[in-house]
Amino acid sequence: MDETARAEDEPLGLRSRFTPRSFRTSIVASTVGFMSLAMIVVILGTHLVLEYAAQRDIRQVLEDRSRTVVDTLEENDPRALSSDDLQPGMVVYLAGERVAGSLGSTLQEAADGLATSDRARLVPTADDENQLLATPFTTSDGTTGVLVASEETGPYELSELYALLASVVLGVLVVAATGFMAWRVTAQALKPVTVMADRASEWSEHDLAHRFGLGPPTNELAALGETLDHLLDRVASAIRSEQRLTAELAHELRTPLTGIQGSADLALLRGVEDPTVRADLEQIAASAREMGAVITTLLDLARDRTTSGRDGCRVADLVPAIVAAAAGRAEVVDRTSGSTARVAAPAALVVRALSPVVDNAARHASGMIVVEATDHPDRVELVVADDGPGVAAAVRDTLFRPGVSGGGGAGLGLGIARRVAQSFGGDVEVDGSGGAGARFRFRLPRR
Repeated sequence: MDETARAEDEPLGLRSRFTPRSFRTSIVASTVGFMSLAMIVVILGTHLVLEYAAQRDIRQVLEDRSRTVVDTLEENDPRALSSDDLQPGMVVYLAGERVAGSLGSTLQEAADGLATSDRARLVPTADDENQLLATPFTTSDGTTGVLVASEETGPYELSELYALLASVVLGVLVVAATGFMAWRVTAQALKPVTVMADRASEWSEHDLAHRFGLGPPTNELAALGETLDHLLDRVASAIRSEQRLTAELAHELRTPLTGIQGSADLALLRGVEDPTVRADLEQIAASAREMGAVITTLLDLARDRTTSGRDGCRVADLVPAIVAAAAGRAEVVDRTSGSTARVAAPAALVVRALSPVVDNAARHASGMIVVEATDHPDRVELVVADDGPGVAAAVRDTLFRPGVSGGGGAGLGLGIARRVAQSFGGDVEVDGSGGAGARFRFRLPRR
Protein backbone atom coordinates (compact mmCIF):
# COMPACT_ATOMS: atom_id res chain seq x y z
CA MET A 1 0.00 0.00 0.00
CA ASP A 2 1.42 3.39 -0.98
CA GLU A 3 1.67 6.50 1.18
CA THR A 4 -1.54 8.01 -0.20
CA ALA A 5 -3.53 4.92 0.60
CA ARG A 6 -2.12 4.77 4.10
CA ALA A 7 -3.01 8.41 4.66
CA GLU A 8 -6.57 7.75 3.46
CA ASP A 9 -6.87 4.79 5.81
CA GLU A 10 -5.95 6.87 8.87
CA PRO A 11 -8.89 8.00 11.00
CA LEU A 12 -9.82 11.56 10.22
CA GLY A 13 -9.89 12.47 13.90
CA LEU A 14 -6.31 11.29 14.38
CA ARG A 15 -5.04 13.32 11.46
CA SER A 16 -7.01 16.43 12.39
CA ARG A 17 -5.89 16.39 16.02
CA PHE A 18 -2.29 15.57 15.17
CA THR A 19 -1.82 18.47 12.76
CA PRO A 20 -2.42 21.31 15.27
CA ARG A 21 -0.19 19.71 17.91
CA SER A 22 2.58 19.24 15.38
CA PHE A 23 2.25 22.85 14.22
CA ARG A 24 2.27 24.08 17.82
CA THR A 25 5.33 21.97 18.59
CA SER A 26 7.11 23.45 15.57
CA ILE A 27 6.37 26.98 16.75
CA VAL A 28 7.51 26.26 20.30
CA ALA A 29 10.63 24.43 19.11
CA SER A 30 11.53 27.33 16.79
CA THR A 31 10.99 29.87 19.56
CA VAL A 32 13.02 27.88 22.10
CA GLY A 33 15.79 27.28 19.56
CA PHE A 34 16.03 30.95 18.65
CA MET A 35 15.98 32.03 22.29
CA SER A 36 18.62 29.41 23.18
CA LEU A 37 20.89 30.69 20.44
CA ALA A 38 20.32 34.27 21.57
CA MET A 39 21.12 33.39 25.19
CA ILE A 40 24.30 31.57 24.16
CA VAL A 41 25.44 34.67 22.29
CA VAL A 42 24.55 36.88 25.27
CA ILE A 43 26.35 34.63 27.76
CA LEU A 44 29.49 34.41 25.61
CA GLY A 45 29.43 38.16 25.02
CA THR A 46 28.99 38.81 28.75
CA HIS A 47 31.86 36.46 29.56
CA LEU A 48 34.16 38.25 27.11
CA VAL A 49 33.19 41.63 28.53
CA LEU A 50 33.81 40.42 32.11
CA GLU A 51 37.17 38.97 31.14
CA TYR A 52 38.19 42.23 29.50
CA ALA A 53 36.99 44.18 32.55
CA ALA A 54 38.93 41.88 34.90
CA GLN A 55 42.14 42.35 32.93
CA ARG A 56 41.63 46.10 32.92
CA ASP A 57 41.00 46.15 36.67
CA ILE A 58 44.14 44.09 37.38
CA ARG A 59 46.27 46.46 35.31
CA GLN A 60 44.66 49.48 36.96
CA VAL A 61 45.33 48.12 40.45
CA LEU A 62 48.97 47.33 39.58
CA GLU A 63 49.49 50.75 38.02
CA ASP A 64 48.01 52.56 41.02
CA ARG A 65 50.14 50.59 43.48
CA SER A 66 53.29 51.01 41.37
CA ARG A 67 52.79 54.74 40.83
CA THR A 68 52.79 55.46 44.56
CA VAL A 69 55.97 53.44 45.16
CA VAL A 70 57.77 54.81 42.08
CA ASP A 71 57.21 58.37 43.29
CA THR A 72 58.91 57.43 46.54
CA LEU A 73 61.78 55.64 44.78
CA GLU A 74 62.50 58.59 42.51
CA GLU A 75 62.91 60.90 45.53
CA ASN A 76 64.89 58.53 47.80
CA ASP A 77 67.77 56.13 47.47
CA PRO A 78 66.31 52.69 46.73
CA ARG A 79 69.32 51.04 48.40
CA ALA A 80 68.26 52.46 51.71
CA LEU A 81 64.85 50.80 51.50
CA SER A 82 64.06 47.56 53.24
CA SER A 83 61.47 44.98 52.34
CA ASP A 84 59.22 46.38 55.07
CA ASP A 85 59.20 49.75 53.32
CA LEU A 86 57.57 48.22 50.23
CA GLN A 87 54.04 46.92 49.75
CA PRO A 88 53.67 43.11 49.71
CA GLY A 89 54.33 41.58 46.32
CA MET A 90 56.86 44.20 45.12
CA VAL A 91 60.55 43.98 44.18
CA VAL A 92 62.96 46.83 43.33
CA TYR A 93 65.86 46.36 40.89
CA LEU A 94 68.77 48.72 40.22
CA ALA A 95 70.92 47.99 37.23
CA GLY A 96 69.39 44.53 37.04
CA GLU A 97 70.15 43.68 40.66
CA ARG A 98 67.44 43.15 43.27
CA VAL A 99 67.94 45.65 46.11
CA ALA A 100 64.65 45.46 48.04
CA GLY A 101 61.51 43.40 48.35
CA SER A 102 60.87 39.80 47.58
CA LEU A 103 58.31 37.48 45.93
CA GLY A 104 57.48 33.87 46.33
CA SER A 105 59.79 31.35 44.78
CA THR A 106 57.39 30.72 41.92
CA LEU A 107 57.22 34.42 41.06
CA GLN A 108 60.82 35.47 41.73
CA GLU A 109 62.21 33.95 38.57
CA ALA A 110 59.58 35.67 36.44
CA ALA A 111 60.24 38.96 38.23
CA ASP A 112 63.99 38.63 37.67
CA GLY A 113 63.31 38.37 33.97
CA LEU A 114 61.79 41.88 34.08
CA ALA A 115 64.72 43.44 36.03
CA THR A 116 66.10 45.30 33.02
CA SER A 117 62.83 46.37 31.33
CA ASP A 118 63.02 49.82 29.75
CA ARG A 119 59.28 50.25 29.44
CA ALA A 120 56.15 49.33 31.41
CA ARG A 121 55.21 45.70 30.79
CA LEU A 122 52.31 43.58 32.09
CA VAL A 123 52.98 39.84 31.82
CA PRO A 124 51.23 36.77 33.29
CA THR A 125 53.10 34.12 35.21
CA ALA A 126 53.59 30.60 33.93
CA ASP A 127 50.74 29.25 36.09
CA ASP A 128 48.38 32.18 35.13
CA GLU A 129 47.62 32.69 38.81
CA ASN A 130 49.41 36.08 39.00
CA GLN A 131 50.25 39.00 36.78
CA LEU A 132 53.42 41.10 37.01
CA LEU A 133 53.79 44.77 36.09
CA ALA A 134 57.30 46.10 35.46
CA THR A 135 57.56 49.90 35.83
CA PRO A 136 60.94 51.60 34.99
CA PHE A 137 62.03 54.62 37.09
CA THR A 138 65.00 56.99 37.48
CA THR A 139 66.26 58.14 40.85
CA SER A 140 67.31 61.70 41.69
CA ASP A 141 70.96 60.83 41.10
CA GLY A 142 70.23 59.45 37.61
CA THR A 143 70.24 55.74 38.49
CA THR A 144 67.74 53.67 36.55
CA GLY A 145 65.79 50.85 38.06
CA VAL A 146 62.66 48.74 37.71
CA LEU A 147 59.79 48.16 40.13
CA VAL A 148 58.02 44.81 39.66
CA ALA A 149 54.61 44.48 41.33
CA SER A 150 52.44 41.33 41.39
CA GLU A 151 48.68 40.80 41.71
CA GLU A 152 46.78 37.55 42.16
CA THR A 153 44.20 36.84 39.43
CA GLY A 154 42.28 34.21 41.43
CA PRO A 155 39.64 36.56 42.95
CA TYR A 156 38.95 38.12 39.56
CA GLU A 157 38.64 34.73 37.88
CA LEU A 158 36.34 33.52 40.67
CA SER A 159 34.12 36.54 40.10
CA GLU A 160 34.09 35.74 36.37
CA LEU A 161 33.08 32.15 37.12
CA TYR A 162 30.25 33.21 39.42
CA ALA A 163 29.02 35.67 36.83
CA LEU A 164 29.19 32.98 34.12
CA LEU A 165 27.25 30.48 36.24
CA ALA A 166 24.65 33.10 37.08
CA SER A 167 24.31 33.93 33.39
CA VAL A 168 23.87 30.27 32.48
CA VAL A 169 21.22 29.72 35.14
CA LEU A 170 19.44 32.90 34.10
CA GLY A 171 19.64 31.85 30.45
CA VAL A 172 18.11 28.44 31.20
CA LEU A 173 15.30 30.08 33.16
CA VAL A 174 14.66 32.56 30.35
CA VAL A 175 14.57 29.79 27.71
CA ALA A 176 12.24 27.67 29.86
CA ALA A 177 9.94 30.62 30.52
CA THR A 178 9.95 31.51 26.83
CA GLY A 179 9.07 27.93 25.87
CA PHE A 180 6.26 27.81 28.42
CA MET A 181 4.84 31.13 27.28
CA ALA A 182 5.09 30.10 23.63
CA TRP A 183 3.27 26.85 24.39
CA ARG A 184 0.51 28.65 26.30
CA VAL A 185 0.08 31.37 23.70
CA THR A 186 0.02 28.95 20.75
CA ALA A 187 -2.35 26.65 22.65
CA GLN A 188 -4.78 29.51 23.14
CA ALA A 189 -4.32 30.78 19.61
CA LEU A 190 -4.83 27.35 18.02
CA LYS A 191 -7.69 26.31 20.30
CA PRO A 192 -10.32 27.18 17.63
CA VAL A 193 -8.49 24.96 15.14
CA THR A 194 -8.43 22.06 17.62
CA VAL A 195 -12.16 22.50 18.29
CA MET A 196 -12.91 22.55 14.57
CA ALA A 197 -10.76 19.46 13.97
CA ASP A 198 -12.44 17.52 16.79
CA ARG A 199 -15.91 18.44 15.62
CA ALA A 200 -15.18 17.77 11.96
CA SER A 201 -13.79 14.31 12.81
CA GLU A 202 -17.23 13.33 14.13
CA TRP A 203 -19.11 14.40 11.02
CA SER A 204 -19.84 12.37 7.93
CA GLU A 205 -20.60 13.57 4.43
CA HIS A 206 -24.30 13.43 5.29
CA ASP A 207 -24.20 15.69 8.38
CA LEU A 208 -25.27 18.77 6.47
CA ALA A 209 -26.69 20.58 9.50
CA HIS A 210 -23.51 20.54 11.64
CA ARG A 211 -21.48 23.73 12.01
CA PHE A 212 -18.41 24.70 14.02
CA GLY A 213 -20.27 27.38 15.96
CA LEU A 214 -17.27 29.13 17.55
CA GLY A 215 -19.27 32.26 18.33
CA PRO A 216 -18.37 35.84 17.44
CA PRO A 217 -14.92 36.01 15.82
CA THR A 218 -12.41 37.35 18.35
CA ASN A 219 -9.30 36.59 16.29
CA GLU A 220 -8.27 35.46 12.83
CA LEU A 221 -8.76 31.73 13.52
CA ALA A 222 -12.21 32.24 14.98
CA ALA A 223 -13.03 34.33 11.91
CA LEU A 224 -11.85 31.38 9.81
CA GLY A 225 -14.34 29.16 11.66
CA GLU A 226 -17.16 31.60 10.87
CA THR A 227 -16.07 31.71 7.23
CA LEU A 228 -16.08 27.90 7.07
CA ASP A 229 -19.56 27.85 8.61
CA HIS A 230 -20.79 30.12 5.82
CA LEU A 231 -19.03 27.91 3.29
CA LEU A 232 -20.72 24.83 4.77
CA ASP A 233 -24.06 26.62 4.44
CA ARG A 234 -23.44 27.11 0.74
CA VAL A 235 -22.21 23.53 0.29
CA ALA A 236 -25.25 22.14 2.13
CA SER A 237 -27.52 24.26 -0.02
CA ALA A 238 -25.84 22.98 -3.18
CA ILE A 239 -26.08 19.35 -2.00
CA ARG A 240 -29.76 19.71 -1.15
CA SER A 241 -30.39 21.25 -4.57
CA GLU A 242 -28.61 18.28 -6.16
CA GLN A 243 -30.68 15.87 -4.07
CA ARG A 244 -33.91 17.51 -5.13
CA LEU A 245 -32.85 17.54 -8.77
CA THR A 246 -31.82 13.88 -8.66
CA ALA A 247 -35.07 12.91 -6.95
CA GLU A 248 -37.11 14.78 -9.54
CA LEU A 249 -35.16 13.24 -12.41
CA ALA A 250 -35.49 9.76 -10.89
CA HIS A 251 -39.25 10.24 -10.57
CA GLU A 252 -39.56 11.49 -14.15
CA LEU A 253 -37.51 8.55 -15.44
CA ARG A 254 -39.15 5.91 -13.33
CA THR A 255 -42.68 6.76 -14.48
CA PRO A 256 -42.19 5.95 -18.19
CA LEU A 257 -39.83 3.11 -17.28
CA THR A 258 -42.53 1.51 -15.19
CA GLY A 259 -44.88 1.83 -18.15
CA ILE A 260 -42.34 0.16 -20.45
CA GLN A 261 -41.78 -2.71 -18.05
CA GLY A 262 -45.52 -3.14 -17.46
CA SER A 263 -46.27 -3.20 -21.15
CA ALA A 264 -43.57 -5.77 -21.83
CA ASP A 265 -44.70 -7.99 -18.93
CA LEU A 266 -48.34 -7.70 -20.03
CA ALA A 267 -47.45 -8.67 -23.60
CA LEU A 268 -45.54 -11.69 -22.30
CA LEU A 269 -48.50 -12.71 -20.13
CA ARG A 270 -50.80 -12.59 -23.15
CA GLY A 271 -48.50 -14.97 -24.93
CA VAL A 272 -46.21 -14.39 -27.89
CA GLU A 273 -45.81 -17.15 -30.43
CA ASP A 274 -42.86 -15.65 -32.30
CA PRO A 275 -39.66 -16.67 -30.37
CA THR A 276 -37.76 -13.64 -31.63
CA VAL A 277 -40.42 -11.20 -30.46
CA ARG A 278 -40.70 -13.00 -27.12
CA ALA A 279 -36.93 -12.78 -26.62
CA ASP A 280 -37.04 -9.07 -27.42
CA LEU A 281 -39.85 -8.49 -24.92
CA GLU A 282 -37.99 -10.43 -22.25
CA GLN A 283 -34.87 -8.31 -22.89
CA ILE A 284 -36.94 -5.13 -22.67
CA ALA A 285 -38.46 -6.23 -19.37
CA ALA A 286 -35.08 -7.27 -17.92
CA SER A 287 -33.44 -4.01 -19.01
CA ALA A 288 -36.31 -2.02 -17.54
CA ARG A 289 -35.97 -3.81 -14.21
CA GLU A 290 -32.20 -3.27 -14.23
CA MET A 291 -32.62 0.39 -15.05
CA GLY A 292 -35.22 0.68 -12.30
CA ALA A 293 -32.75 -0.78 -9.79
CA VAL A 294 -30.10 1.74 -10.90
CA ILE A 295 -32.53 4.62 -10.54
CA THR A 296 -33.58 3.41 -7.08
CA THR A 297 -29.93 3.26 -6.01
CA LEU A 298 -29.24 6.77 -7.28
CA LEU A 299 -32.39 8.01 -5.60
CA ASP A 300 -31.32 6.52 -2.28
CA LEU A 301 -27.93 8.16 -2.60
CA ALA A 302 -29.54 11.49 -3.37
CA ARG A 303 -31.96 11.22 -0.44
CA ASP A 304 -29.11 10.58 2.01
CA ARG A 305 -30.24 7.09 3.03
CA THR A 306 -26.80 5.57 2.93
CA THR A 307 -25.33 6.50 6.30
CA SER A 308 -23.38 3.82 8.09
CA GLY A 309 -25.09 4.28 11.44
CA ARG A 310 -27.84 1.73 10.78
CA ASP A 311 -27.83 -1.98 11.56
CA GLY A 312 -24.94 -3.90 10.07
CA CYS A 313 -24.70 -7.34 8.54
CA ARG A 314 -22.33 -10.26 8.12
CA VAL A 315 -20.80 -11.55 4.91
CA ALA A 316 -22.88 -14.72 5.25
CA ASP A 317 -26.00 -12.55 4.87
CA LEU A 318 -24.73 -11.34 1.49
CA VAL A 319 -24.01 -14.72 -0.14
CA PRO A 320 -27.62 -15.51 -1.19
CA ALA A 321 -27.89 -12.13 -2.92
CA ILE A 322 -24.55 -12.72 -4.65
CA VAL A 323 -25.76 -16.08 -5.94
CA ALA A 324 -28.99 -14.45 -7.14
CA ALA A 325 -27.03 -11.70 -8.92
CA ALA A 326 -25.15 -14.36 -10.87
CA ALA A 327 -28.59 -15.61 -12.04
CA GLY A 328 -27.38 -19.10 -12.88
CA ARG A 329 -24.91 -17.80 -15.46
CA ALA A 330 -21.93 -19.00 -13.44
CA GLU A 331 -21.28 -21.23 -10.46
CA VAL A 332 -20.67 -19.24 -7.26
CA VAL A 333 -18.03 -20.78 -4.95
CA ASP A 334 -18.50 -19.51 -1.41
CA ARG A 335 -15.27 -19.21 0.61
CA THR A 336 -16.48 -16.69 3.16
CA SER A 337 -17.06 -19.05 6.09
CA GLY A 338 -14.01 -17.68 7.92
CA SER A 339 -15.50 -14.19 8.20
CA THR A 340 -17.55 -13.50 11.34
CA ALA A 341 -17.20 -9.72 11.66
CA ARG A 342 -20.14 -7.40 11.18
CA VAL A 343 -20.05 -4.86 8.36
CA ALA A 344 -21.03 -1.32 9.31
CA ALA A 345 -23.77 -1.06 6.66
CA PRO A 346 -27.15 -2.71 6.04
CA ALA A 347 -27.17 -5.83 3.88
CA ALA A 348 -29.43 -4.29 1.23
CA LEU A 349 -27.00 -1.42 0.72
CA VAL A 350 -23.93 -3.67 0.51
CA VAL A 351 -25.76 -5.90 -2.01
CA ARG A 352 -26.38 -2.83 -4.18
CA ALA A 353 -22.64 -2.22 -4.23
CA LEU A 354 -21.86 -5.90 -4.93
CA SER A 355 -24.51 -6.60 -7.56
CA PRO A 356 -22.91 -4.68 -10.48
CA VAL A 357 -19.55 -6.37 -9.78
CA VAL A 358 -21.12 -9.84 -9.53
CA ASP A 359 -23.12 -9.21 -12.70
CA ASN A 360 -19.94 -8.10 -14.48
CA ALA A 361 -18.17 -11.27 -13.26
CA ALA A 362 -21.07 -13.48 -14.40
CA ARG A 363 -21.01 -11.96 -17.88
CA HIS A 364 -17.26 -12.51 -18.32
CA ALA A 365 -16.69 -15.73 -16.36
CA SER A 366 -16.05 -18.99 -18.16
CA GLY A 367 -18.19 -20.78 -15.63
CA MET A 368 -17.14 -20.00 -12.04
CA ILE A 369 -17.13 -17.08 -9.61
CA VAL A 370 -15.20 -17.31 -6.32
CA VAL A 371 -16.17 -15.15 -3.35
CA GLU A 372 -13.63 -14.85 -0.49
CA ALA A 373 -13.74 -12.81 2.73
CA THR A 374 -11.06 -11.86 5.28
CA ASP A 375 -11.57 -10.05 8.58
CA HIS A 376 -9.20 -7.23 9.57
CA PRO A 377 -9.23 -5.09 12.74
CA ASP A 378 -10.88 -2.15 10.97
CA ARG A 379 -12.47 -3.67 7.88
CA VAL A 380 -13.69 -6.75 6.08
CA GLU A 381 -12.16 -7.49 2.68
CA LEU A 382 -14.44 -9.24 0.20
CA VAL A 383 -12.95 -10.49 -3.08
CA VAL A 384 -15.08 -11.37 -6.10
CA ALA A 385 -13.01 -13.26 -8.69
CA ASP A 386 -13.99 -14.91 -11.97
CA ASP A 387 -12.21 -17.25 -14.36
CA GLY A 388 -12.77 -15.08 -17.40
CA PRO A 389 -10.25 -13.21 -19.57
CA GLY A 390 -9.60 -10.56 -16.91
CA VAL A 391 -9.51 -6.79 -17.09
CA ALA A 392 -7.60 -5.22 -19.95
CA ALA A 393 -4.63 -3.15 -18.84
CA ALA A 394 -5.81 -0.24 -20.98
CA VAL A 395 -8.96 0.27 -18.89
CA ARG A 396 -7.75 -0.90 -15.46
CA ASP A 397 -7.06 2.61 -14.14
CA THR A 398 -10.29 4.10 -15.50
CA LEU A 399 -12.66 1.16 -15.07
CA PHE A 400 -14.75 2.82 -12.36
CA ARG A 401 -15.28 6.05 -14.26
CA PRO A 402 -18.78 6.56 -15.70
CA GLY A 403 -18.94 5.56 -19.35
CA VAL A 404 -15.83 3.35 -19.27
CA SER A 405 -16.42 -0.31 -20.06
CA GLY A 406 -14.15 -3.20 -20.82
CA GLY A 407 -16.84 -5.32 -22.46
CA GLY A 408 -18.89 -3.01 -24.65
CA GLY A 409 -21.48 -2.04 -21.99
CA ALA A 410 -22.67 1.39 -20.92
CA GLY A 411 -19.98 1.63 -18.24
CA LEU A 412 -22.32 2.71 -15.41
CA GLY A 413 -22.52 -0.37 -13.15
CA LEU A 414 -19.00 -0.37 -11.71
CA GLY A 415 -19.04 3.38 -11.20
CA ILE A 416 -22.29 3.10 -9.25
CA ALA A 417 -20.84 0.18 -7.26
CA ARG A 418 -17.90 2.30 -6.10
CA ARG A 419 -20.12 5.26 -5.28
CA VAL A 420 -22.46 3.14 -3.18
CA ALA A 421 -19.50 1.49 -1.40
CA GLN A 422 -17.94 4.86 -0.63
CA SER A 423 -21.27 6.17 0.67
CA PHE A 424 -21.03 3.87 3.72
CA GLY A 425 -17.28 4.23 4.18
CA GLY A 426 -16.06 1.39 1.94
CA ASP A 427 -14.44 1.14 -1.46
CA VAL A 428 -13.91 -1.24 -4.35
CA GLU A 429 -10.93 -1.61 -6.66
CA VAL A 430 -9.45 -3.96 -9.19
CA ASP A 431 -7.03 -6.32 -7.46
CA GLY A 432 -3.77 -6.40 -9.38
CA SER A 433 -2.31 -9.34 -7.46
CA GLY A 434 -2.15 -11.46 -10.61
CA GLY A 435 -3.74 -14.75 -11.63
CA ALA A 436 -6.29 -15.58 -14.30
CA GLY A 437 -9.57 -13.68 -14.57
CA ALA A 438 -10.65 -10.47 -12.91
CA ARG A 439 -10.50 -9.86 -9.14
CA PHE A 440 -12.46 -7.07 -7.49
CA ARG A 441 -11.63 -6.29 -3.87
CA PHE A 442 -14.20 -4.64 -1.61
CA ARG A 443 -13.09 -2.89 1.60
CA LEU A 444 -16.11 -2.87 3.91
CA PRO A 445 -15.89 -0.99 7.24
CA ARG A 446 -16.40 -3.09 10.37
CA ARG A 447 -19.14 -2.16 12.76
